[in-house]
Formats: sequence, C-alpha cells, structure tokens
Amino acid sequence: MPRDLADRLDEFARTMLEAGTAAAMAVAVTDREQTLVVRSYGAAGEGTMFQIGSIGKSFTAIVTLQLVEEGRLDLHAPVTDVLPWFSVGSNHGPITLHHLLTHSAGLIMGAEVATGSNYDVVSLAETEVGFAPGEHLWYSNVGYRVIGWALETITGNGYPQLVRERILDRLEMRESEPWIVQEMRPRLAQAYVGGYDDRPWSKQHGLVPATWIDSAEADGCVCCTAGDLAVYLRAIMNRDRRLLSEQSWAAMCTPHVEDDQDGAREHYGYGLAIAADGIGHGGGMIGHYSKLWAGGDGIGAVAMVSGVAGSEALAQAALALARGEQPQPFGYEPAPSLRDDGSCPEEWRAFLGHYRSHNSWLTNFRVIANGGRLLLEADAVDEVRRPLTPLDDGRFRAGEQPWSPERLWFDTVIDGRAQRAWLSGAAYHRTFTA
Repeated sequence: MPRDLADRLDEFARTMLEAGTAAAMAVAVTDREQTLVVRSYGAAGEGTMFQIGSIGKSFTAIVTLQLVEEGRLDLHAPVTDVLPWFSVGSNHGPITLHHLLTHSAGLIMGAEVATGSNYDVVSLAETEVGFAPGEHLWYSNVGYRVIGWALETITGNGYPQLVRERILDRLEMRESEPWIVQEMRPRLAQAYVGGYDDRPWSKQHGLVPATWIDSAEADGCVCCTAGDLAVYLRAIMNRDRRLLSEQSWAAMCTPHVEDDQDGAREHYGYGLAIAADGIGHGGGMIGHYSKLWAGGDGIGAVAMVSGVAGSEALAQAALALARGEQPQPFGYEPAPSLRDDGSCPEEWRAFLGHYRSHNSWLTNFRVIANGGRLLLEADAVDEVRRPLTPLDDGRFRAGEQPWSPERLWFDTVIDGRAQRAWLSGAAYHRTFTA
C-alpha cells in the first residue's frame, strides 16, 4: 500500500472540486483487515453522513436472507403469499422475492407517484410487466419497495428498525442511520443539484441546494459516513458471519441475472452488481451520489459526493492509487442536448413538447422528434434519452429494449396539443417553455 495514499487522494480530489461537480465529498479505502484511509473534502467533515441511495439495496437483501435463514421467508414462493393484495398486470407466472432481489420481475423502474411513501407499490396495479419473471434484468426501485413491505409484514417491524438491529448494530456502525428524517439534517452533507433542471449541467450553471425528501423505503434510505460504509464493505468482502451464513453469502454474491442492456458486462446477485473486476453497487439520490466497490484483490473503496457527479470517479481513483497505479484524470462531459429535427409524423405532432410535474426525482422531460421517431429526453437526470415505440393500444414503449415495461401516453388534446403525459403511471403536464 503506497505510504502517500492520503496525499495522492487529496490531490485527485482537488481536481474534482475545481471541476465544480460536487460541493462535498468523502472517500475511504479498506482491505480485508482494516480501513486504510478516510478522507473528506469541501463542505464535509470526518463525521458527515451522506445518503448512499441504492447501495442500501444490499442491506435489504441481507435482511431478506436473514429471514430466509430463520425459516420465515421463501425466496421462490409468490410474493402474494406474504402480500396477498399485491397486484401488477401480467400474463406470466408469479413474481417471487428472488425475482425482486435480482431486478428480473419485469416491473417498471418506479414512477415516484408518492415521494417518501410505499404507495408506489400499490400503484403497480395500474402498470404491467415487460417480460416473464426471470427473463431479463430491468432495474426496479419499486421492486425493492415491494420487498421492504414484505419484510415489515413478516416481522411486524419497520424497515429502518430491521436495518438498525440486524446490520448497523451488529457491525457497530455508529455513524450511520437507517432512514432519512428531518432530525438528521445537521449531520448530513447538504445535497446539491445543478442550477438548471432542464439541460445538461456545465460548470457555469453552478450548484444549488436540492429538495429535501424524507425516506424510509427499502430501495435506498440508509445514510453513512465514509468510515462506516468502509466497515460495511469489509463485512461483504469477508462474508461476515455476524450478518449471514456462508450459504447465504454465496447466494447473495451469485451472478443470478445478466445485464443484457447496452453492451453491459455485469450480472446482478442479491442487492449487488457483479463484474469481472469486482463486486459492489452505486447509489443516486437527489443531490447525492455514492459508490461501493471491492476488487478481487482484497482492496475496496467507498466514495460519496454531494453534487451532480463524481462518486464513481473518486472510488475508482482510490482503488487505483491504493494499488500503486495512476488513476484516470477526472473529467465531466455531459451529452449534448438533442433538438427536434422536424421529422415528427403528423399523427404524433400533438405529443411534442415540454412536460413538468412535482416529482422531485424527474421534474421534467421533453418529447422531441429525431430521425422520424419520438424521443423522451430528460437532460438534468443522467442525460436520459429513451426512444418511444408506438404500441397497438395508442401508448408508447419507452426504452430501446423490446422488453421495457416503461410506458408513456398522452391525453387532453386541445388545439392540437396534448396537455398531459403519463410516464409509467405518473402525471406530467405541458408547460409553456420549449
């Protein structure tokens, strides 16, 4: 391990702060025995917590497997055995906890129809699956909320209590919280987003404080310091028996489903992404991004940022520096905005335009024509670009893959323009801006 690891991490972090993509950052490196270095930058101190987002899905998987070990859950039984009211449109076989844990249930990603609530699980009854369970991987936040509801039903305890008692307390993670509530604000890094929410971020846009959202849902509501998250990563690396048996760890780290989208070469286990070079997960919240990754060489890193980007780059730089390698220089290159090229067929012209909602996760999107087809574009959220394919029922499939469960449809056409758009069950309304 290089003796100057901390100094070299500081140097790399300075280039990130100068790029303006983050206002606060924290990083830690660990091996299988101990944490090697913990550093914080910008508006973050040693005890500052960050929202770790979807890294929390591995916490959900661990609690689920603990209950399986106790004989209280069956991974391969229909989830309706636990939640008899659960419903989603489907002509296929039943959805199980195994399907939900591996993002292979065919559910939508999540419409966020009710922020800070599990009502999204109820609203799945108004959607339909995109494929037979187990057939593909389609990342679904709401699928993990289904798991959380099942955990609460079986135990009679809230999800945050389960995480605290079954993971945080066992690992002595005293600088972590299993939920996001108002009382935590003084301990959390202030979340920041780009100055504009309808265009790709650039440095001159700056950063502005993000919307606050309470959260206690099982798709990602845990908060940690970098030091505590390194403790958790080390537990995964060592398959810590305080959390799971060896058999359960093996099931969690098995590559159950291949990510067959966009040339990805990763698989998904239970709450963990599995690749040739390691295992871990990323997380994204409103104004917070995080990364947890362990390489096969016994070196792991965690990184968190408050801003628009940088957790992946900081984690990869930490891993490279810990191995005595030169990290890739940090750079942020947003995709250029696309513009309507005038090629929209007449029957779809009413749908072109800019739509907004009070959804804090996806505040707005545009529908434009490009190359004779419609495209959904949301530039401020990871440069989302989803081609729209017309279906026989008048709706559009959103996404390149023919198995995408995401749907977009329009109504209230007045003077040749749709006044409302529905994206996977969430309503957006035409706004006056182009």
